[in-house]
Amino acid sequence: MKITEYLFKDYLEDDEHILFVARRHPVIMFRDVLRIIFFHAFIPFLFWIMFPQLLFIYGVWGFIGIVRVFFVVQDWYYDVWLLTNMGIIGVEWSGFFDRSSSRIEYPSIEGVSYSLRGFWQTMLNYGEMTLAKFGGPSTITLKEAMNPKKCEKYVLKYQEKFMTSKNFQDQEVLKQLLSDLVVEHVKKHGLPNKVEELPTDAVKKK
Repeated sequence: MKITEYLFKDYLEDDEHILFVARRHPVIMFRDVLRIIFFHAFIPFLFWIMFPQLLFIYGVWGFIGIVRVFFVVQDWYYDVWLLTNMGIIGVEWSGFFDRSSSRIEYPSIEGVSYSLRGFWQTMLNYGEMTLAKFGGPSTITLKEAMNPKKCEKYVLKYQEKFMTSKNFQDQEVLKQLLSDLVVEHVKKHGLPNKVEELPTDAVKKK
């Protein structure tokens, strides 16, 4: 995850680490890449056979296709959910200069759901994932997510792990607070000399 954390470092807080990356299914990227190859390589090749004198134009058209392929790969790579030790970050990449992100902390997650629609989504196991937030309509969505059931399992796993750790830390803080209060009380009032005796009537009633 070191390389991934470096590439997504702008979205991470201090001491935040990526535990799992949920991505769109690669078949979506390959579909777009094949379409670009067809229009920017195969068709220009046929025209080059018929009109070889226009080689420069075909070269420019092919270069544009390479740029488009690079864009599609980048778009696929950066459209992700980052499951970290602090929360979930939804990153959306729409271009070299158009990127956005949204964050939901684990305590704020109300639920996670996914849906698979159609023959290909069912066969290839990809679909739309939605993460809902407590106290509002705010959600983040990852369309065409690969293996959404596995992603859902990891979301719930890391949420439970975070909440367990947080509860333990809260208990430790409370214990430390009570300990400090007792020490402060002893400093001010000292230790009790003897245990107060119960009244005789109270002992008889017991």
